[in-house]
Amino acid sequence: MHSVVLKEERCIGCTSCLKVCPTEAIRVRSGKAKIIPERCIDCGECIRICPNHAKSVTTDDISIIKNFKYNIVIPSLTLYGQFPANIGIGKMLNAVKKIGFDEVAEAAMGARISVHLLRDYLLKKSNLKYPIINSSCPAVIRLIQVRFPDLLPNIIDLETPIEITARVAKAETMKRTGLSYDDIGVVFITPCTARVTSVRNPLGIERSYIDGVISIRDIYGDIVRNIDSVSNGNLGKSTKESLLWSIAGGQAEAAEIENCLEVDGISNVIKVLEEVELGKLDDIKFIECSACYGGCVGGPLLIQNSFIAKNRIMNYVKVADKSVMSNEDLDKYINMYESGFLRLTEKIEPKSVMSLDTDLVKSIHKMEMVTEILKNLPGLDCGVCGSPTCRAFAEDIVKGENSEALCIVKSMEYFKNKNI
Repeated sequence: MHSVVLKEERCIGCTSCLKVCPTEAIRVRSGKAKIIPERCIDCGECIRICPNHAKSVTTDDISIIKNFKYNIVIPSLTLYGQFPANIGIGKMLNAVKKIGFDEVAEAAMGARISVHLLRDYLLKKSNLKYPIINSSCPAVIRLIQVRFPDLLPNIIDLETPIEITARVAKAETMKRTGLSYDDIGVVFITPCTARVTSVRNPLGIERSYIDGVISIRDIYGDIVRNIDSVSNGNLGKSTKESLLWSIAGGQAEAAEIENCLEVDGISNVIKVLEEVELGKLDDIKFIECSACYGGCVGGPLLIQNSFIAKNRIMNYVKVADKSVMSNEDLDKYINMYESGFLRLTEKIEPKSVMSLDTDLVKSIHKMEMVTEILKNLPGLDCGVCGSPTCRAFAEDIVKGENSEALCIVKSMEYFKNKNI
């Protein structure tokens, strides 16, 4: 169910990946990295850092469209930052369509619906638990599930703009064509490893309406080949608000949320969530968390530098129209939300992978053992032992997950003191 995978033949056991993993899901054993599946949140940080490209992502390929009678493609809003602004959004979308799809559903639709539901309805409710945490970054949701389970009630129960786009587009196509649900394929062009997992193994919903996920990297060449042979057509209807959604801080700005906090980069997100967990940020109304630096434009599956991509998208923002939604349309989407069509309907259960034992008494005993082992460790968190920190090293010993435990630093000190 995970999108991030290890290519052992490329791994040299350099420990770079285990140092950046936010959930300590990586160990190095016998000279090779190992991913602990139950801890992994598919954030893609290990893919970014690995100098030997030993970490990769498993996505679908274009052949998936052969499984359906009618195919809809949803390109990520980040696509607009991958090409020079003079090309135009319409040409990019038509170039994607020409690859073999019957229809393009713009992600701007889901972002626009999300903005109005947040601004004009959800944030006006009285039963919200502050600070509210945005639900659009799947890596952050899984991070909270693994490391901050007490904050799960703070996540707003609104589906992601991508899932909203897929649901509305598929429902409208079924109505318009008479085709069944299973006859219509929806493919998302993703900048993000966590988004792949959120489709294959969704949280908060029983089933995703997205049938396949293709990396922007994998399809970029096809877009380039098509782009000179297509016109703008009638595509490219993004509003200011929808374009902002892919940039860190853009969600809060688009929804005009006051007293909000924007944090991007998984390590920074962890620091802020620790503050929330301690009750130090109860005065904040809304926290927009993005696992990638810069927001979705910093996704690990993109081609373009995030700063350049942001600049290009902001150029579109300057000339885009402000989103306007009639009361009739707003009421329609509110009804769709309340009926469960545009919201999270399944409870997200915490994952107790960070605990030492499911039995409380045994867990306390193991914690005492960890404390004793730590007294004899250097506290350098160097990672040479194959565990990310000294504490993780001690925990691995106590849990019986490292039968060949050896602290190189302590061993060197021993031989030095013995003048060997």
